[in-house]
This record gives sequence, structure tokens and C-alpha cells, in this order.
Amino acid sequence: MTIQEFIDILKSKSRFPFDVQVHSEKRIYIRIGRENLKSIAYILFREMGAKFSIASGVHIREGFEVLYHFTFDKDKFICTVRTLAPHDDPKLDSLVSIIPGTTWIEREIYDILGVQFLGHPNLKRLVKSEFLSQNEFPFRKDFDIKKFKEEHGLTPKITFIEPLEKSKRKSK
Repeated sequence: MTIQEFIDILKSKSRFPFDVQVHSEKRIYIRIGRENLKSIAYILFREMGAKFSIASGVHIREGFEVLYHFTFDKDKFICTVRTLAPHDDPKLDSLVSIIPGTTWIEREIYDILGVQFLGHPNLKRLVKSEFLSQNEFPFRKDFDIKKFKEEHGLTPKITFIEPLEKSKRKSK
């Protein structure tokens, strides 16, 4: 299946709008509204046989963009589904009921960005939760790493030693 054939099939199977960006003959990006995330995941994973590779998230101006990466190994291309959780409502539907392999990555994205995955069976923090308050997420642009390090005693205590040449001159 070519990428154009893939797009045509996806259009015929979906009942919602999406934007397409063909990056190359091996990479395509699909942008969808968050309300259609579960539907497109079902189509790609269950109906079209894509493999779920990983998801990633990034804090952008408009909110939190989450990218789900699917591979079509037989056809040798990758499809990345992009969706947005806005700042004022950082929530997306969990894909665990469709793709059990999303369990840990959704927890990680929640942990570092604060995106809540509705319907996730065990959405709790993973990394260093004893250091982070409930509303602190280290990959958000407004996370103050300097303040965080100071509050938790994580700033290095460096003492500078004078170079050998200077200390010899002073002792003379």
C-alpha cells in the first residue's frame, strides 16, 4: 500500500475530518481533533493492522501536543497521529482499551506534562513523585527547574580551586 492508498482508505473508513501532511514516501502525519483520537486509533490499530510504536508529548504554544507513532511494517512507512490537549483542559481519551501497549507511555506523558488520559486504568505518576507536587510537571515550559533544584537541595555545591600557578605566586 502506498501512502496515497493509505490516505484514501483512511478517508473511507473515518467519519471525521483530519489534516494530512506527507513528509516523505516513508512518513505521514495526520492531525485530528482530540474527540476523534480513539476512533482513529481503532481504525489504524484494529482495522488496518498498524503497530503502535510509541507516543510522545510536547508543550507548545497552543497546549500539549501528543503524537502517536504507528508503523506499517509490510508497507514500510510510519504514520504519526497528532492531537492537542489545550492548556485550560489538558485531557485526552486513553487508548489503553484499544491498544494495551499505551499503558506506560500515557502514564509517562501524564507524569512529565500533566496530560490526563481519561479512562486510563491506573493513571498515576511514575518518576520521582516524592519530589514533585501534584501540579508540577517537569517538561512544561513554565516549570522552574532552578527553583525546583534549590528547594530540593539538588544544586551542586562547587568550590573553585585557584589554578596552581596563582597559588604558587601568592606563597612567594
